[in-house]
Amino acid sequence: MHMQSVNESSDSTISVIESLCLNLGVGELYLQVQVLPKAPFHILLGRPFHCLMSATTENFLDGKQLLTLRDPNTGKWYKISTHIWTDNCPRCKKLGRCKKHKSSSEPDEDF
Repeated sequence: MHMQSVNESSDSTISVIESLCLNLGVGELYLQVQVLPKAPFHILLGRPFHCLMSATTENFLDGKQLLTLRDPNTGKWYKISTHIWTDNCPRCKKLGRCKKHKSSSEPDEDF
């Protein structure tokens, strides 16, 4: 399978993991996962996942989101509170945003 990124680069998957059990903190979900070599992420939940799981998001001013999912196998609904991705970076916590994680729209200053 070929996957196209937002930056228009294209990668071929090297494998598929069928029925991978994933627990997002609300119960077990079984996913079909495409494996990419050297992906810049651990897991990317894309459009097929969002469509299949009837995903909706609520966005908040502090950058957090509430993700609502419906398991198509059980019909069960899940609500998952997300965290700001820079919360995992000690430098971002201390400085607001470190050089590695600041957006391209922010001034180019060294932290």
